[in-house]
Amino acid sequence: MVDAMLLEWDGVLADTGDARRESMLHALRNEGVTMNDEDYDVCCAGLDVRSGATAALRHAGLDDPTLTDLVALRASRRFMQHLSAACLLNEGVINLFSYGSRRSRLAIVTRASRAETDLFVEIAALDLEIVRSWTADDVRDAPPAPDVFNAAAAHLGSYCSVRRQHTVALVATTPAIRAARAAGVRVLAVGAPPHVAMEADGAVDSLMYMDLDRIAALAGITSGERST
Repeated sequence: MVDAMLLEWDGVLADTGDARRESMLHALRNEGVTMNDEDYDVCCAGLDVRSGATAALRHAGLDDPTLTDLVALRASRRFMQHLSAACLLNEGVINLFSYGSRRSRLAIVTRASRAETDLFVEIAALDLEIVRSWTADDVRDAPPAPDVFNAAAAHLGSYCSVRRQHTVALVATTPAIRAARAAGVRVLAVGAPPHVAMEADGAVDSLMYMDLDRIAALAGITSGERST
């Protein structure tokens, strides 16, 4: 059985990749820094907003903490504007929450900021479905460090029967996959390209028609483990 699902909303529950990229590139342009889409995907994809700003500026030959903070702040604010204007849940999310919450613990575990996450939860009306959320602002190091997944798994395991090998992280990026695996939980890559998904325990194109039994099978929890 799946004891808990740790859900990345940014790119998994909602398709936010284009908004993330545009927000960072726009913030960089405001500071006279040019970066194309391809370089962004190589340097910044899957990172929290400050780490992404750091990587982008270093790619441009700049290492300025004050400028990094400014770019990160502007990128986050613009991203939240995108969320407020148009935030649609991906297909299958509502059904997964409806059925999954009856048999498993659910939590948001994300590389996004606290402000971004709270806005998303409010807009998506998921606040009654989620036990708690852990964000990049709640830990010292965001993915690919395992801190945020460790914090969520430790909290859930402290007051109910949640085993890490029966916990599945649903993520979409290489940093998140590596962070979740380092925390000792199973990983299901959702909508990730093959070169990213190959690092996870399993992969699926979307959350359509997903239920806990299928998630368990895809994440490598065997039938014997599911019956314990």
